[in-house]
Order: sequence, then C-alpha cells, then structure tokens
Amino acid sequence: MNDDIDRAQEQQQRDNDMALQRVRERIAASFQPRDASVDGTCIDCDDAIEPERLKVLAGKTSRCASCAHDHEQRTRGFR
Repeated sequence: MNDDIDRAQEQQQRDNDMALQRVRERIAASFQPRDASVDGTCIDCDDAIEPERLKVLAGKTSRCASCAHDHEQRTRGFR
C-alpha cells in the first residue's frame, strides 16, 4: 500500500515540477524579444492576437485583448 502512495506522490511532484517549469519558461519568454515566427500569437492563451490590435499597437503587444485585460486586472494592485 505504501508503495502505491509513494508512487502517486512522486508522480504528483513530477507533474507539479513540470507545470512550474512551463510557467517559468513562459514568464522568461515574455521578457525576450519576440521571434518573427510567433508574432501575432498571444503569450498567455496561444491564440492569434486581433489584427486590429496589432495594427493600433504597431505590433508591439504580446497579448490578445482578453488576456491583456486579465493581466491588467491581476497586476493592478501591485503597482
């Protein structure tokens, strides 16, 4: 019985570590210059950024309107 519990806990820890690593990679990528091959792709949801938004912001955005709004709401209290 303990072996099953130990294996389940180890698997949970591996899953948590992988999820944390993916989040760290996305955060690090958000601070790097954008690769031309991914321009127009939201860094949060991986959907296409609205063409109108890219045009208005001269391509200098890494989030779609929805994710940008969510990001603003999350960070508003930390300024």
